[in-house]
Amino acid sequence: MGLTDGPFAALLGILGLVAFAACVVLLPRVAGRGPRQVAARAGLVVGTQSIVVFAVLVAVNSSFGFFGSWADLLGTDKSRVRVVGGAAVAAPPAVAQPSLRPTSDALSRALSPKDGRLDAVVFHGLRSGVTATGYVYLPPQYTRRAYRHRRLPVVLVLTADVRGTLTRLRLPAVAAGQIAGGAVQPTVYVLMSPVGACVDVPGGQQANTFFAEDVPMAVATSYRVAQDGPGWGVIGDASGGYCAAKLALRDGDRFTAAASAASSYGAPPGDLYGDRYGRSTAIQHENDLLWTLGHRPPPPAHLLVLTAGGTGEAARRLTALVRPPTSADSLTVHGGGALPTWQRDLPAVLRWLSGRLSPEN
Repeated sequence: MGLTDGPFAALLGILGLVAFAACVVLLPRVAGRGPRQVAARAGLVVGTQSIVVFAVLVAVNSSFGFFGSWADLLGTDKSRVRVVGGAAVAAPPAVAQPSLRPTSDALSRALSPKDGRLDAVVFHGLRSGVTATGYVYLPPQYTRRAYRHRRLPVVLVLTADVRGTLTRLRLPAVAAGQIAGGAVQPTVYVLMSPVGACVDVPGGQQANTFFAEDVPMAVATSYRVAQDGPGWGVIGDASGGYCAAKLALRDGDRFTAAASAASSYGAPPGDLYGDRYGRSTAIQHENDLLWTLGHRPPPPAHLLVLTAGGTGEAARRLTALVRPPTSADSLTVHGGGALPTWQRDLPAVLRWLSGRLSPEN
């Protein structure tokens, strides 16, 4: 029985309830101060707690997809897999490329088939060494005969609240409705949380490489999607908003358009464990989007700068530095700066991105 299988989680939940009930019934029977009674009580309490805690951990893992299998949990999973037509197949071990591994959880299973398909995935970055979980949303058109030879554009969605974006904002259903109405072209959405402030730390975590190279390559080799920059966009809030703008401004060969809501577009501060930039002013400048816009040739990128709450000043500083061939539009979103609150504005953001992405035939 699989680690993330619903019946397994349900079975553990039932065992937890049975163990708790048994503990309540049996504890009075082993009352006393003798060593056997003490040992019996300790065994009942520890055993019951272990079963209940394990059941809770399995339920949480099933929901969020931290580990996709027993081999993944135990660290014995050495395979690299790709998704082809919804089925996972092993990639040849000699192929040196980033990969993603599909899993299943409550969120992916809850999506209505009329709205498309949601795959819970685990990304393994070959170049960056980063492993992270996420979701890939495929619109209904992905499996239709008329689109079988068409590579769909992709939008990478970077937000700390991926679950809220799926459940409260209902991004798959909103996207499916916009596509059905003809306002948005059929598009694949990849939802993830930002990693490491999207900075390549000298001698440390290579977070920017993960999003700029590993994630696009893994998705492009696993799904029928656009292979190059004109077919890729990115949207993000908070630190994901900084990352979205950075991917378009610094990695325009992969991401041609970005919708960004960030509180700052300067270089992220150093982390708690040391200097994020190796004490190099040059590296810090290269991660400061305001500095690079003022000192580097402008890239051919499209920006939608979103403002909400206290992000207005950061947006004004960024747009003031934009010059051709970079273009920047502005939009004030309602409800706050986090993606799950953009109920009124998400359709407009998706339409803006769609109008700047090109599918591949």
